[in-house]
Amino acid sequence: MNHIINRIFIMIILTFASFASFSQVRIKVKVENHQDSIYYLLKYKSDRSHSIIDTSSISTDYRIFDNKDNYEEGIYIVADSRQNPLFEVLLGKDQTFSIHVEELMDLKSYKVKGCKETATYFDIYYKTTYNNLYIKALESEIEYYPDNKRKIDSIKNKLLEYQESMLSKKEDSFINTYIKFIEKNSFAVLPLCDNRILNSRLLKNRLDEYFNHCLSSQTPEFICQRIDELIERTNCSSQTGRSSHEVRDYILWYLYSKYFTPEKIENESVYIHLVDNYFSKLEINNLTENIRNRIIERANILRKITIGQSAPNISYTDEGGDTINLQDIESDYIVLFFYKPECQKCIRDKRILETLMKDRNDIIILQIDISDENSDINHDIIYQYDIMTTPTIYLLDTNKMIVAKHIKAEDIKFQINKR
Repeated sequence: MNHIINRIFIMIILTFASFASFSQVRIKVKVENHQDSIYYLLKYKSDRSHSIIDTSSISTDYRIFDNKDNYEEGIYIVADSRQNPLFEVLLGKDQTFSIHVEELMDLKSYKVKGCKETATYFDIYYKTTYNNLYIKALESEIEYYPDNKRKIDSIKNKLLEYQESMLSKKEDSFINTYIKFIEKNSFAVLPLCDNRILNSRLLKNRLDEYFNHCLSSQTPEFICQRIDELIERTNCSSQTGRSSHEVRDYILWYLYSKYFTPEKIENESVYIHLVDNYFSKLEINNLTENIRNRIIERANILRKITIGQSAPNISYTDEGGDTINLQDIESDYIVLFFYKPECQKCIRDKRILETLMKDRNDIIILQIDISDENSDINHDIIYQYDIMTTPTIYLLDTNKMIVAKHIKAEDIKFQINKR
């Protein structure tokens, strides 16, 4: 009797063991006319690089990804043995399915069996890509065919209706998040509490579109308001009971990078706003105390040299050996030209400035060599004027107020005439 009980007990243990080892992930991939020993599954990392998270095994014509634990939901890359991307694939909760690709360049030929969510992704991706290309073609001819505008509006409306019709009844399905991010709608409806968007380029693409296009012509004050609203929306606890510091921190570092050296100099105030309201106050991923202090220090420097501020005094020895003090200079306009002798752009700008001096008697140009070899220069000047590259040009008025900064030598005359 005991012998029978022991055998039953062992069978139960073996049964549980087999369940414990059962693979939660089994993704079979077949690409016609593409023979390769292995495939890699790559995960997005900071949107620009990829990290390998798995390597396929071989079974007849398929390359198979097996794993005991599900991958994090997101959009991944299937790559060849040289890690060259073949195609992207959406991985949701169900990660047991097969993909058969007849032709890599033909999205319509991608067939998925076993996972509706992933199959829906390829259907949406194909139709959205096709319609967007058609819209671009119509836009390129709109000057000759004004009726194209009506066609474009019709296509956009139909595409939006189609995307909405593909939403899953399961509200937490990642395909729903994907659809909301590719729809041409405002940031106000994007699910910014969903950490899964960080396992893709979705957030980066929308941020680029929003800040590079939608807000490119707006005032710094308006941009700061939109940033505050955006960051507030990463805290959705009042609606969903969730918040996403990961998404918030990603957005903050994205904005920090964008406005560290903004295309429009007036947007330096956006950088200062980011520091004053977020980087100086919040616990942010990868923000050490040392980095925080340096960021705050730079913001404090920038607020002293914004347009309209009085320029910090400069005292240095020029090429002729004379001591120059900015406060002693009297002129309608003063140009501060920070340069290095070996800098080719600086040599070019020097010629332009020499011509400018001959043409006008209301301008004095101070040429300040900031090279390491020039020991007579107080290197505090470099920090006071936030000089990160050469040449750097500041234009001051007669009261030593900053009129323009980080401009080209040929733009000085324009800046003066603008006043």
